Amino acid sequence: GDSIGIIKLEETSFVHIFLNAFLYCFVSLIIPYIIAGMYFAIIDKNNTIRLMNYSNVVSDEPILPKDEQKITLFDNNGALKLSLRLSSLYYVESDDNYIIVWYTDSKGDLQKYMLRCRLKTVEESFRGSSLVRCHRKYIVNMDKVKVVRKEKDGYEIDLDSDSIPPISITKTYLDNVLEHL
Repeated sequence: GDSIGIIKLEETSFVHIFLNAFLYCFVSLIIPYIIAGMYFAIIDKNNTIRLMNYSNVVSDEPILPKDEQKITLFDNNGALKLSLRLSSLYYVESDDNYIIVWYTDSKGDLQKYMLRCRLKTVEESFRGSSLVRCHRKYIVNMDKVKVVRKEKDGYEIDLDSDSIPPISITKTYLDNVLEHL
């Protein structure tokens, strides 16, 4: 009978048509959004993992003695930002999504370098080295520790540079620090 073109119009209520249209619209928008979100989460995770210690990389350079180990830091985008000798690194400080690396330059002056990276990533990447987490905000180079002192409100670390103020050790990380001494 009475059909217009190819589509046969059935008698259905406005609410039924509206709900179907809403469902199709929702599904067609949400699925690409979820896929894109998962893709960018994987890319971000892969870039974060690129932070690494070069001690396990095959190279034609001679093997450095322990105090000449290189520490190589990448930012969240996987770009190489800082490479320095472990012997010149004092501590790493957290500042939200950034870290501040405190080290001495070739003249022996204390320098700082800020980089977009998480402190937890640094901690995981250099596990087993002389870099040890002592506080929610700090990782210290245990080779640079001069004194660990007990104060009335906990323990503090003095590093072998007078320009660096004492760094406190929280109870959570106390055993971690003591086992490296």
